[in-house]
Amino acid sequence: MSLIPFATYAQQLEKDQMVVEGEWKGSHFSSNKTLMENIKTMEEISQILSVFEKGELEALGVSKENLTVFVPLDVALEKMSRKERKAFLESTPKSELKAMWEEYIVPGRLDEYAIIRNIENQGGQSILVRTLGKNQLEFFLKNGEVYLRDVYGNEAKWVKGDFYHKHGFFHFIDSLLFYEK
Repeated sequence: MSLIPFATYAQQLEKDQMVVEGEWKGSHFSSNKTLMENIKTMEEISQILSVFEKGELEALGVSKENLTVFVPLDVALEKMSRKERKAFLESTPKSELKAMWEEYIVPGRLDEYAIIRNIENQGGQSILVRTLGKNQLEFFLKNGEVYLRDVYGNEAKWVKGDFYHKHGFFHFIDSLLFYEK
């Protein structure tokens, strides 16, 4: 029996790894792409994509393995006045955006089933999950649907999720969190 060098073994594992794919609203997602590679052509985030890039969401999303990222859709911007939206998209400093996006990332692979199950195991009470930032996200059920709440009381509805990216999962939400008006 001959020994296989570890580097060769690791390359073989990576080559043999199963690719998980998904689709939503005409966009195709794949576990062998980074988060930004998966979402960069989505019409539903065309406005907010520039803010992701400015806040270096790509770098945050690959900083560790097994990360769950909550991606706000452009519909979140429609809840702002025209002036607020312009200021957010054009004038928010990079450091603030980076700190904000850290709050949208949870260590580990967190899927909708696990969240619902944990809420049910808590007797229907909400659960708290830490983020890569300084705060926690609160998950709760409202009318049978999953919602997220930040420390400011902002709520976002889980729109669609359980999509894989190269470094974990991602899900779409309908509102901005960790954004003080």
